Order: sequence, then structure tokens, then C-alpha cells
Amino acid sequence: MRNRWLEILLIGGGLVVVPLGGAIGQRNALSDREEIKKSFTLVSTDHRQLVVDNINGEINVVGYDGDTIELVSRKEIRAESNEKIEEAKQDVSLDIKEEKNKLILYVDAPWRAGEEGNYKGWHYYGYDVIYDFDLKVPHKMSLFLKTVNHGKVMVRSVEGEFEVTNVNGGIEMSDINGPAVVKTVNGPIKVSFAENPGSGCSFKTINGKIEVVLHDGLNADMKLKTFNGKVYSDFEVSTLPQENKTVEEHNGSRRIYRRGDSSTVRVGKGGSELVFDTLNGSIYVLKKD
Repeated sequence: MRNRWLEILLIGGGLVVVPLGGAIGQRNALSDREEIKKSFTLVSTDHRQLVVDNINGEINVVGYDGDTIELVSRKEIRAESNEKIEEAKQDVSLDIKEEKNKLILYVDAPWRAGEEGNYKGWHYYGYDVIYDFDLKVPHKMSLFLKTVNHGKVMVRSVEGEFEVTNVNGGIEMSDINGPAVVKTVNGPIKVSFAENPGSGCSFKTINGKIEVVLHDGLNADMKLKTFNGKVYSDFEVSTLPQENKTVEEHNGSRRIYRRGDSSTVRVGKGGSELVFDTLNGSIYVLKKD
């Protein structure tokens, strides 16, 4: 149990329309499975990048003491008939592109063409396809990861730049180092840093809590926003001038900051902006024990 919490209550509002993914795991569906294992060596070690653009399924990336990227991909087709399984094999594929300092894994499908959100659902296609990715990468590598349905995005022990996106699932990142843009719609965000970030970071969800672990000696400006939730911090903060903002003291030990829909506070001497934004959930800014 922590000895002291700084509680920041934010009140705001808005209308959010959340698109949901298609159905998977239909009753009485047939199934076909395939596993792919590959190893990749990038020509250049300068600013190495991994891009994973998935649709259905989880992404798990772990840093290790090696120079190659090790991929294990598990593909599952669920379909209403054997004919639809064969159709899915033709329609949905994993495209792999190797560049000098970048590896791109892209799940292609008929609904990728045209406007975003062109997926017409199980009853139109008669199948769904899931790709689960497990990857081991060198510790220093920038990650650009995206999935939509049926799986978390997880990252551990990697240093670089991070853009991590999910829609219907959570995001978990531990022992990372570098600027991070982390966003989901329906799910929690949990991130712990190996070192305090030296540049801006953003953590956003609609339905879920945000938990970020930082270190003593933090110097940052934190922008905090939630509607149905509260904000808790292990760090001493000072408020920055804002319009329509009041401060209430409770028992002389806990502060509750109230302002339209957001609040900005300073930790230490201030510095890079850390953005925490959720609609339905609380925000926890924790200090590493």
C-alpha cells in the first residue's frame, strides 16, 4: 500500500461513437490452422524498425540480446464451410516486406481496399481469419504495432520509438525506453518505463484505465483528462495556470483539481508533455518502487 496519493478529479464530457469489429468464433464454424516461423536479419542496424499491421489477433514483442528478428505467426481460419476456408486462404494473407533497416508484416484482406471500416462481417464473407504474432527483436528497435480485434498488444524490454494501437483490446508495455504514442478504444493501457522518457508521450483510451509507471526524478508536464474516473499520482505536482479551474482542499492532505474536461500539472521542473486521456476509466501515474 502506498503511503500517499495525490488525487486529481477531472470532469468533462462528450459523445463518442465507437466502431466495433466483426464476429469471430461463430457457432459450428470449421477451423484451419497454420504456423509460420521465420528469421530476419536487417542489413542496417541504424534506427531499426518493426512494423506489424494486423486485423484480428494479438501481437507480442520481446527484446533480447540478439541481432535477428525471430517471428512465430499462428494463423487460424474460422469459416462456415470448407469452400469458405479455401476462399479465406486466397483472400487473406501475410505480406512480408524487408527493407534496409525495416521489417514490415502486413495482414492483407479484401476489405483493406477503399475506405476504412469497409469490413462487411461474417455473414458477408463466411469466414474470419486470426493472426497471432510472437516476435523476438534486438533490444534497440522502434516499434509500430497495430491490431483491431481479439487480442492484446504486448511489448517488453525494447528501446526505441513506439506507436502502438489497438481497438478492441488492451495494451501492455513493460521495461521500455523511448517516446511512446499508445492508443486503444476498448481496453486498458499499462506501461512501465525503464527510464523516464526524455520526450513527449501520449496514452489514450476510451473505455479502460491507464496505468503508467515512471521513476523518481521525473521532470514533466502532465496533461490529464478523464470523464468517468479519477487521476491518482505518486508524484508531487504543481498546477499550471488554466481557465475555469478551481482547487479544493480536503483534510489538508489530498487535493482534488476540478476543471472543465482536463488539467495540466507540473512534476519537478517540468519538461516534456505526457498526455493521459480516457473517457471511462481512472488514470494512475505511479512511481517505481
